[in-house]
Amino acid sequence: MKKVRILSLDGGGIRGIIPATVLEYIENKFIEKTGNPNARLADLFDFIIGTSTGGILTCFYLTPNPEQREGQPLTKYKASQALEFYSEKGYRIFNASKHYSWLGLRQLYNASKYTANNLESIFAEEFGELKMSELVKPCLVTTYDLASKSSFFFSSREPEHKQREFYVKDVARSTSAAPTYFPSAVIKNLVTGNTMVNIDGGVYANNPTMCGYAECRNSVFPQASYPSAEQMLILSIGTGGGQFDLPAVEKSSNWGLLKWAKSTPDIMMDGSFDTVDYQLKRLFGSLAEEQQYNYKRVDVPQDKRYYAKDMADASPANIEALKEAGKEALKEAQKNHEQYSLDNFIDMLMANAPDKTT
Repeated sequence: MKKVRILSLDGGGIRGIIPATVLEYIENKFIEKTGNPNARLADLFDFIIGTSTGGILTCFYLTPNPEQREGQPLTKYKASQALEFYSEKGYRIFNASKHYSWLGLRQLYNASKYTANNLESIFAEEFGELKMSELVKPCLVTTYDLASKSSFFFSSREPEHKQREFYVKDVARSTSAAPTYFPSAVIKNLVTGNTMVNIDGGVYANNPTMCGYAECRNSVFPQASYPSAEQMLILSIGTGGGQFDLPAVEKSSNWGLLKWAKSTPDIMMDGSFDTVDYQLKRLFGSLAEEQQYNYKRVDVPQDKRYYAKDMADASPANIEALKEAGKEALKEAQKNHEQYSLDNFIDMLMANAPDKTT
């Protein structure tokens, strides 16, 4: 029986360049192997889940091609265009949007480092009035709704009775509203008109792979209904986390309110990366040996993380450093046991495409 193919993308601000670099390689390899220049990532996966920068990438990879003719690509953007998005517009999103204030006094009443004006303008340019239900494949994008005090998953395949529909631009804005970086996103449900006040889903699922696993366990796909781990192929791509400063940790027992307030978001959002990877490895490690290769995690090796610690640093030098980090992640992904190499995993993804129906 063929397996359901799942892609999970971590959060990480401008470090989204890392998974974008990995996925550009995967799409190019897919095109090479099929000989089809119109092959796209959306053809290679049945479900995608993303948080923050990974949520933005999810929206890019699943945006439909407006040229709906036979022989045309399924989606509007190539993987290389998603990488170009960060390279070309990262400075406008972050550096050009930074708040500056005399002696930092503005932070006494507004802790957000960046204005959301450029971010919202860019999402409007890229996604227009596109709705979640119009994305070409099932997906989830994470956020946390302050109004209801609960986590929330934007879905591209909502049951009608739930009465949920959102603009993709609002979804991208919501999942990227990282505390202390951007202000919360105030958006509306297009069906009910109800208001949500959203922040980055990274506060509870910066590595959303386990959330994606749980969603797919309760979903129906052409290859399998309610698939178990044995019936899944999961590719999880990281953003090289753990690169943030903490002030004098040996003195943390004496930290004041300000130090804890500044450090807690980074600690919370970083904590899920390795934890979720550990959980998935334990889960798939309990399967028969040939099934243990169904889960693959790709991330930058610890000793190759030479980029800036600030995940909002979109300077040209740091963008180039992040591209190099993406290449190091690719090298590491190919070094593993031959059966577990990234190229072999791509072959598995291709082999498990659902059968075409007539």
